Amino acid sequence: MARAAGIAWKMLAAAAIVGYPILIHVALAGSAGDPARTLLVMAPMAALGCWLIARSQNRMLWLLIVAGAAGAIWLLAHGTGLGTTVLYGVPHAAAYSFMLWLFGRTLLPGREAIITRLARLARQAHGATLPPAMERYTRRLTAAWCVFFAAQLAGSALLLAYGSLESWSLFINVLSFPLVGLMFALDYLYRVIRYRHLPQSSIATAIQAYAKDRASSLLSR
Repeated sequence: MARAAGIAWKMLAAAAIVGYPILIHVALAGSAGDPARTLLVMAPMAALGCWLIARSQNRMLWLLIVAGAAGAIWLLAHGTGLGTTVLYGVPHAAAYSFMLWLFGRTLLPGREAIITRLARLARQAHGATLPPAMERYTRRLTAAWCVFFAAQLAGSALLLAYGSLESWSLFINVLSFPLVGLMFALDYLYRVIRYRHLPQSSIATAIQAYAKDRASSLLSR
């Protein structure tokens, strides 16, 4: 019973992840009024804020952060002359800006690229080391992801400034996840062809190894 419930929740979450951006696009490109569109955008952001406040030990800090984010969004919507349209681009811009920062800072001199770190930890989980060729490739792959994140931000800004509302919404809401999937697929195909003599680790294994490493480093402080 618990197994069936777990599978049902996973299917529901997957449907929400896939369906929600499409629903946003339909509302933005269709005839839905501003209140309905704003509710669609703000509801998950408000839910995330409530979850962070409820789970955090420093609730006052997170309350101030959430309030500051809400104020910043309001200023963007009403203080820049862009209107409520800008609300629909905030989650996309925030997510890709964060990922660009997260990946880009690991490419600084003397630092290990984040994908190199993930690959190394995944190999260590199987009692192996990361070959030098894979070190070079994973560092270049980290840089390629940075280019991808920057292209997402630039494409959104250009379409918002010079394209139609429908094309901009299609790009940030509908095409964003498939493009991420395409990046993963191209990486996987290249590794299978170029490094077929090496064992391939799954993304889940790499993330689990990275999460354990981060947890152990935090506990040791």
